[in-house]
Amino acid sequence: MVQLSYTKKSGKMVAMVSVVFIGMGTMLFDTIAYGAASAPNSKVVAATASSAAAVTVPTQSVASGQKTTDTNATGIPQPVSTTCMACHGMTGISPSGSMFPDLAGQWAPYLVKQLNNFRSHTRADPMATAIMWGMAASLTPAQVQQVANYFSTQTPPKAKMVNAKLAAEGKKIYEGGISNLHVPACMACHGPTGIGDPPYFPRLAGQRRAYVELQLHYFKKGLRTNDPHAIMRYVASRLTAPQITELATYVRSLPGGANE
Repeated sequence: MVQLSYTKKSGKMVAMVSVVFIGMGTMLFDTIAYGAASAPNSKVVAATASSAAAVTVPTQSVASGQKTTDTNATGIPQPVSTTCMACHGMTGISPSGSMFPDLAGQWAPYLVKQLNNFRSHTRADPMATAIMWGMAASLTPAQVQQVANYFSTQTPPKAKMVNAKLAAEGKKIYEGGISNLHVPACMACHGPTGIGDPPYFPRLAGQRRAYVELQLHYFKKGLRTNDPHAIMRYVASRLTAPQITELATYVRSLPGGANE
C-alpha cells in the first residue's frame, strides 16, 4: 500500500508517505518544504506539497506479480494494472496532490533507462530507494520495455499555469540560462517546448511542479546521480531554491507540442 497524507506543522505543509511492500515490511519517509536542512543520506526529502488531501491507493509488490508480458482484457500491461497504476495512474497521470511524476507521453527509451537504473540501483535518490527499487526489482527486460511502450503512447499531461509570475521568471532561465553563473538554457537539451530528447533528456512539458522541484533538489544535493556526464548535477548546483521553483512552475505550464 502507498499512503500519502498531508498535515500542517509550524506553518509548513508536511507530506507523509508510507510504503508497504509485501514481505518487505514498512518504509516511511517524510516530505517537507523545500529549503529545510537534511543530511545527504537522510530519508528526509525536500519538496512542497500543493494539496491538503490524503490519497490512499492499494498496490501489490512486483515480486508477487506475473513476470510475463501478458496484458489484461483492455490491453493494459499486467505490471501497469497490478503495480504502476497505484502511484502513476492507469494512463500515466498521477493522482491529484501526489508527488509522483506523470508518465503519460514520456519517451519510451527514457522510461526504459530509468527502470533499468532502478533495477541496477544506479538511480539511488531517496524516493528511488524507498519505492522504485522494490517496484522494479522483479520486472523482466520484456516487461520493462512493455511498460515503457505503454506509457509513452498515452496522452501527455495538460499544461497548467500555477503562478504566472513565477513561470515568467522560470521561462527566462529555461530559454536563456544564467550567463554569469554559466548555467545553460534548459531548452538546449529538453527543447523549446519541453518535449525532450531520448534516451537521456525526458519530456518535461506539463510535468508536476512538485516532482520537478524534488528532482532538481536531488541533483543539487548529489542525491540523484544517474544523469549523463553529471549535466543535471552541474546545472542544479548553480540554481537557488527560488530559481528551482520558478523553473518547475514554467515546466508545468508548457503544452509540449506533438509527442513525436
